[in-house]
Amino acid sequence: MPAFDFQVDRNDLSVQRITHPEPAALSDGQVRLTIERFALTANNITYGVAGDMIGYWQFFPAEENWGRIPVWGVATVAESNCAGIKAGARFYGYYPMSSELVVKPEKISDHGFVDASEHRQALPPTYNQYAVISEANGYADGKDNHQMLYRPLFTTAFVLDDFFMDNGFFGAERIMLSSASSKTSFGFAFMLKQSGKVKVTGLTSKGNVEFVKGLGLYDEIVTYEDIETMSTDSNIAFVDMAGNREVLGRIHHHFADKLVYSCGVGITHWDSRDGADPKTLPGAKPAMFFAPSQIQKRHKEWGGAVFQEKLATAWNLFLGSVDDWVTINENPCPATVQETFERVRNGASPDEGMILVN
Repeated sequence: MPAFDFQVDRNDLSVQRITHPEPAALSDGQVRLTIERFALTANNITYGVAGDMIGYWQFFPAEENWGRIPVWGVATVAESNCAGIKAGARFYGYYPMSSELVVKPEKISDHGFVDASEHRQALPPTYNQYAVISEANGYADGKDNHQMLYRPLFTTAFVLDDFFMDNGFFGAERIMLSSASSKTSFGFAFMLKQSGKVKVTGLTSKGNVEFVKGLGLYDEIVTYEDIETMSTDSNIAFVDMAGNREVLGRIHHHFADKLVYSCGVGITHWDSRDGADPKTLPGAKPAMFFAPSQIQKRHKEWGGAVFQEKLATAWNLFLGSVDDWVTINENPCPATVQETFERVRNGASPDEGMILVN
């Protein structure tokens, strides 16, 4: 099968194309990775919507106004000009929606490497790390799909939970999560339920109420239509996975000074970005949560090994429950990549996880 590369118009994600580039020759120190499979979630749509704001387009540059949306996946070394990286080794990490990726490994260890390609030097280091897939490195055999589909989102959820505990929950007695059916939201709700320190409200659409109820993670479930019926008797924090400006405005006006913290994490409602300037809203001024910042803080305070140990403990607990909620489906790539991308972009069912297999 010829090499392929899935690209989108950076200004209109509904416009896509598949190209068939010739494989680039390797320079000294470079490695060619054949991408085996990758996950596609609403989080990847967020990468595209926020590509210019946060720099996601810079990881895998494309020509003119085209962009390559990053995904989390698994790849095998097909060719290596780098000492310390052998053909046949498998790595989990950040990839384009393509058949291959050329990297320049540095900081090579038994755990993996960092891609030191020049265009990635100024990008957040969290996204430049590639991990060896082995049980010794914490990657359970037969769990590649779970790793790709949930691990990045659960890591964000784990770090959110740590961030809120680190800040005394900002004085909130309740945390409300929009897009409550999303994987990042129910991962965060899962973490909050373990500690039981605050009540958790799930904000969702009418069509997803039954799925959210079935999770058993939320103390209260509210539809977007019923925001104004909620009690304002206690302090509340809002974690916005939806990025819906109208919903954000309604929440801030309804809770006003009772809203003690407000942060944006995702943009699952990517087509609902019109609304008041967040800086003008009453209550706590909305901030953007960026997980790598809290990860770097904990690496300095705890050390990387302790952080990974805590994350692994939480991750293994989460894995024990998630298959009760979501079915993972595999789809052939590139044959179905555009169809699958459109399904996810337009809101795939929350009880389904999408894997593309090359």
